[in-house]
Amino acid sequence: MRPLFVLFALAFLTPSISIARADAPFAPLPDETQLAAEHDLAFGTYVSGWAGSYAGVGVGGRLRWEMFDDFGIEVFGEAHLVESPAGIRHDHQIGFNVYVPIRLGAGFRLRPLFGFCTVFSLVEPNEQHAPRADDVLFGAHAGLSVEWSANEWLALFLEAQGAGWAGHDRSLDRWTGAISDTYVPFGTAQVILGTSVHFDL
Repeated sequence: MRPLFVLFALAFLTPSISIARADAPFAPLPDETQLAAEHDLAFGTYVSGWAGSYAGVGVGGRLRWEMFDDFGIEVFGEAHLVESPAGIRHDHQIGFNVYVPIRLGAGFRLRPLFGFCTVFSLVEPNEQHAPRADDVLFGAHAGLSVEWSANEWLALFLEAQGAGWAGHDRSLDRWTGAISDTYVPFGTAQVILGTSVHFDL
């Protein structure tokens, strides 16, 4: 008699258990947690260093829109102090990147990127009333960025880029300044270290 009662009780309770399990919310798996860098929008700041045809250090900022899961675009602006024997040279770069995010796990992502940029290169001569030798450079760059999401809204990134430029060759002295008539190529390597805040609208 008792085995028959047990079978009857199990048959009666099993549908209720199944329904309760179906209605219960599913907790996301650890690898399904959204990373900070995977939000649609972000803004960031960073420090930067150039080396190659000329050297410089500076700061920058960027605004990002990750419109698709596997494609994003960002615009940026930078200001650099550049080595110059004839005065204070400051280069101001604006441009954009397109990139493909690749998730690695443990909060890390890779971002191969490519973009174009323009640099307004200005020289403040040491001598008062000395001639200027300002220029505008145009270039393309490609690189790789590594991002680490510290939490759901803050990320850190380290980036390396190579750039090819076209600009005028300039000669500067205490009292003379000259700019060539033709464009010549320049090459630089850039390292960027920064932080970004990510959010959705």
